[in-house]
Amino acid sequence: MTIRFKSLKTILPAISILLLLVLYSCNSNDGTNNISTDFAQQESLNKSFSKEQVSTGSVERKIIKSGSIRFETVNVKETHKFIKNTVAELGGYIGNENVYNFEDRIEHTVEVRVPEDKFNLLIDKISSSVEKLESKNISTVDVTEEFIDVEARIKTKKELEARYKEILKKAARVDEILNIEREMGNLRSEIESLEGRMNYLKNRIALSSLTITFYEKVASPFGFASKLVKALENGWTALLWFIIILVSLWPFIILTLVIIFIILTIRKKRKPQKF
Repeated sequence: MTIRFKSLKTILPAISILLLLVLYSCNSNDGTNNISTDFAQQESLNKSFSKEQVSTGSVERKIIKSGSIRFETVNVKETHKFIKNTVAELGGYIGNENVYNFEDRIEHTVEVRVPEDKFNLLIDKISSSVEKLESKNISTVDVTEEFIDVEARIKTKKELEARYKEILKKAARVDEILNIEREMGNLRSEIESLEGRMNYLKNRIALSSLTITFYEKVASPFGFASKLVKALENGWTALLWFIIILVSLWPFIILTLVIIFIILTIRKKRKPQKF
């Protein structure tokens, strides 16, 4: 009994210390979770506030403009030069370019980006330089709500990141430090993703895009006379190939003729003679 009593006296303090550590860990995790919960609620409030701002019209609208035009020209080289100079004058640049050579036309497609406030001026300058636009499509996308929402979420998550940094400075235990660093790593990934989306929106808002397609008609090289000559050439080529095939097969042809001759001779001999 004395031995058991002494064992209990030894074990009880250890159990007490273990319980205190567990409680402290739970409190620490609860503190971290509470911070995340508080900021999640703040994000929800920011989103609601963003929608309210957009609906009341109290913020500057964020609009993405884009479009496409198509027309015929008498000289694709001169037209390309004109577009290039005009875009440069308006502070823009040419992105992708494609050239297509069809039977009846040479077609160019260029994608240009210009400052948003020069977008309509670019279309007017190009439209006035051609006789007629075959097609013209302009579209606008209002991204005001998304812009404000992403902006608010970045701010909130950066504030949360700052709070985590302060907690990390005061953390003493290894598991607590690892837990905070894990949360900060996830948070940093979310911030970078949101910042990437924000940069994309800012770029699309600041620079409008226009796809310009223009073509020059050319005389078809495949008229009646050229088709007739081509047909004669093809016929002559086919005849030459036929002769080549016959020459390459001459042993088989001779053998076939000999067999046919023998068969006909035998049949002729077997045919009964009439008196």
